[in-house]
Amino acid sequence: MRMRKALVVRGGWEGHDPVGCTESVMPALEHAGFEVEVAEDLAVYGDAGLLAATDLVVHSWSAGDLTAAQEANLVDAVEAGTGFAGWHGGVVATNVANPRYLRMLGGRFLWHPEGFQEFTVRIAAAPDRDGEIVEGVTDYDVETEHYWVVTDSLSTVLATSVLTPGPADPWHEPVEFPVVWTRRWGAGRVFVCTLGHRVADLRVPQTAAIVGRGLVWAARA
Repeated sequence: MRMRKALVVRGGWEGHDPVGCTESVMPALEHAGFEVEVAEDLAVYGDAGLLAATDLVVHSWSAGDLTAAQEANLVDAVEAGTGFAGWHGGVVATNVANPRYLRMLGGRFLWHPEGFQEFTVRIAAAPDRDGEIVEGVTDYDVETEHYWVVTDSLSTVLATSVLTPGPADPWHEPVEFPVVWTRRWGAGRVFVCTLGHRVADLRVPQTAAIVGRGLVWAARA
């Protein structure tokens, strides 16, 4: 059986602990039979040949910006079948000036309340597809940053959360938005989880299961 290749691209804003968080998920990739390569420079996206030969890109680079060539190479590779996955600010609070990247990803971070919040991750009762990623997981509580994100109907939402307004907030009723979603882009698959501010978030058993399955799901078969 061919050993699949995963490329972990990490760096950017250190507040999201890109090294610690990616190290925490790499055993799951290795256990699933991936050969893992780590890059700590966005320049790796300049190598179109490497991306084409990669089965899964795990992107953990908050507050980044891709050059036009890097963006083109990455999105072209996903459209041709390379999987793409990540979590939290490493994928949804980065590359905001890169429209092809944002369309491929299918979501963007807008805001979160100050500090860590307690909230419930609501698992979709009957997702249209890709339900194996959350199979056996029921609604569970977390305490971390509560990301408000926007997405669109092309994504399959596997989990959501609800943000309830406080007395001083300008919105007047609860807002529900995705926490976990999948997306097809060309021949490639995309997996996103908005949890993962710190290593401890990724070690919550339910989150660890979802992220581990999501990474494997996104990879080229």
